[in-house]
Amino acid sequence: MSAVLPEPSESSAPASSIPEVAFVLELGRALQTFGVSAPTLEKALGRVSARLGLEGALYATPTGFLASLRKEGHHSKTYLQRIEAGESNLEKLADAEGTVDLVLEGRMNVDQAREYLAWLMVKPRRYGPGRVVAAYGLASAGMARIFGGGWRDMALGAMLGFLVGIAVQVTQTRRGWERLTPLLGGMVSALGGALLAGLVPGSSQSVLVLSGLIVLVPGLGLLVSMQELGTGNLVSGTARLAGTGLVFLLLAFGVGLGQRLGGAWLSGPPMEPLALPGWTLAPVLALLPLSFLVVFQGRMRDYGWTLGASLLAWALATLGTRFLGPEAGAGVAAWGLGAACNLYARRARRPSAVLLLPALLLLLPGSMGFRGLTMLLHQQTLQGLQAGFQALVVTMALMLGLLVANATVPRRSF
Repeated sequence: MSAVLPEPSESSAPASSIPEVAFVLELGRALQTFGVSAPTLEKALGRVSARLGLEGALYATPTGFLASLRKEGHHSKTYLQRIEAGESNLEKLADAEGTVDLVLEGRMNVDQAREYLAWLMVKPRRYGPGRVVAAYGLASAGMARIFGGGWRDMALGAMLGFLVGIAVQVTQTRRGWERLTPLLGGMVSALGGALLAGLVPGSSQSVLVLSGLIVLVPGLGLLVSMQELGTGNLVSGTARLAGTGLVFLLLAFGVGLGQRLGGAWLSGPPMEPLALPGWTLAPVLALLPLSFLVVFQGRMRDYGWTLGASLLAWALATLGTRFLGPEAGAGVAAWGLGAACNLYARRARRPSAVLLLPALLLLLPGSMGFRGLTMLLHQQTLQGLQAGFQALVVTMALMLGLLVANATVPRRSF
């Protein structure tokens, strides 16, 4: 999910000596590095260009954008900007979008904005590797409870989350390895889950593996692709959705490889965990948003709003599943969550992903998908296909809910 920011190079420098044009290009690269959708990028750069007296047209894709810009008294030029995927950093995403508002309102001139963006691109992450690894462990322990695990599963899930977090940090320190993060994370989670479940009787290997890799699910890519499809940007939305699907595929291959390597500890079909009392759910639902904020580099001051969004998502999913079934319940929860986050973004002038990304992880149907994969590995073909198909239907319901939310409650507009 996280990736190392590309090192600056001469080829990435602005190809214009006009300060206004250079700023528009720098702003576009910053916004796209931190994960804004194609329509948001085009609208933001279009508004900024008009504010700075530039004429032109813009076209964005998930991996770059084209900008044809002209200032009065100069010839029009077309610039092609190629963008590498950046880190999942909710704080920097909000700060980059905030720069747009400051420029449009006249509270920041071009020189100040360029200096701020240059500082933002090299600004250290709010939470260092140690805190992020600890957050991985806490998130895995909490998700073990969400998936129905017991005390043993929560304790072992925390250990497994630490291992996955360390593996992720290692890939980030080696250039070119970041693309292998889902594969390595899935393998570490599956192998570690098999080993721990074999060493500690009464623990559930399936719960451990799933809780260990849940933070690696590409939630931001899924969110942005749904936003692009919902606004009619079919090329960008489809391309980004395909990239998100590749990450899911790498996770699945990593899990399969890890389970094959850990086959010596698999003595039979998956064990059903012993459920904990209902009151244990409350502290877990309070802990998970905090952990996700650290993993995705969000601000602590957003914890209250993130907690509210997570509780809303959980309540809607629980009620919807009880009265409408898991598929319709997931769709209703995604619609309610997406609409609430869009309202927050419009009122607070901040990205909806700040709240939506941590809360969405509570709705993803990973347990069903992993259960299907586990059954297939144990030669239970029919049951595995049924569980996998149900997970796919629930995922499609989530996507549809997000699309309806973006259509009924429009997102913030620059």
